[in-house]
Amino acid sequence: MSDTSAKDYRSTMQAAAKAYILRHQDEYLGDDERLYDRTCRYLVHGLEVPTFMAQRLVHLAMTEVASRVAIDRAQGDSTRLCLVHVRSGERALFPLRYLPLRLQPPMTLQAAAAAH
Repeated sequence: MSDTSAKDYRSTMQAAAKAYILRHQDEYLGDDERLYDRTCRYLVHGLEVPTFMAQRLVHLAMTEVASRVAIDRAQGDSTRLCLVHVRSGERALFPLRYLPLRLQPPMTLQAAAAAH
């Protein structure tokens, strides 16, 4: 495979990873690790991309996709968090127990650690 065709192949597979991420990111609501794993599996099993290359391409594709969800810490309470869709401005209150740990406020994490 020539250098040019290898670059074309990588850019095409990265575009496929990005398209897959955009189609499925709402299913994971900020759980990037699961989305990353699922996208890697798609490239490896669906498009027969070597595993080492799939991992790198998915990483690059995920950095291209800007975060579309923000957290409004001024709204909500001790059991709910307000998520904001950046493009539309829509807001929704979600129970903290459904959110991944990285989206939980620090005080909630400390309380959970103290309970155990």
